[in-house]
Amino acid sequence: MNSRIRFSIITVCKDSQKTIENAILSVLIQSYTDYEYIIVDGVSRDKTLDIVNKYSDRITKIISEPDNGLYDAMNKGIKNAAGDYVFFLNSDDRFLHENVLQHVAKKAQNTENELLYGDQVFVNSQTNTTSIRKHNKLNKIYLLKNTPCQPATFYRRDVFAKYGDFDTEFKIVSDHEWFLRAFLKHKISYLYLGFPVTVFNSGGLSTSPSAEEKLNNERNLMFEKYFSASERQRLEFLSKYLRCFTTMPVAKDILDLLFRFEL
Repeated sequence: MNSRIRFSIITVCKDSQKTIENAILSVLIQSYTDYEYIIVDGVSRDKTLDIVNKYSDRITKIISEPDNGLYDAMNKGIKNAAGDYVFFLNSDDRFLHENVLQHVAKKAQNTENELLYGDQVFVNSQTNTTSIRKHNKLNKIYLLKNTPCQPATFYRRDVFAKYGDFDTEFKIVSDHEWFLRAFLKHKISYLYLGFPVTVFNSGGLSTSPSAEEKLNNERNLMFEKYFSASERQRLEFLSKYLRCFTTMPVAKDILDLLFRFEL
């Protein structure tokens, strides 16, 4: 790509009055200004829209209507996007600093990769600790339990036309399912950015047993689409007992022949 890169930043929100302003401001302060900003609201009942409307003159499009969950709202954002790369900034996340888009644009300018992904900074307000979640080693083992950090991933806009939108049948893991589809079925091209993109504030809330059960059910249905039972068993064994060897050059090649854990 030789032309100037344009980003479509999409924030999906509902009843997000506590965090939405920080997300918005982190976009508006970006030194790189070739972007459009789309906010998709699920008809908030709190003051979210009041906060959003404070910045309406600097937001490209505000959509507020009922939806069929998070991923339906994200798909709406995609359909309204016109940039070269689409980025989903969650309402409780924010860009790490004002030069994030500038740094990503430089990378995008010199690549034809369909996916650009970086890291995310996690701030735990309860323990007052900060950590960085890195995603620099993608393989099938990793994709069993993780994905590139969705709030640190830039999607070339045409990938959704080529590989499909988020599957709204999944209410919790549709972003994970999309990555499995893109990496394992369509062999999407990707570039690891090598730096943090966003900040997430973790409050350390526990998951209810019913939510945990629903998550596990969705994950099992998702994995059935992309892994046979025997392949999943092999990869889980490798992850549990031999993962440290998958980064050693010679051992890695031997294990890959036996387990086929590379993408």
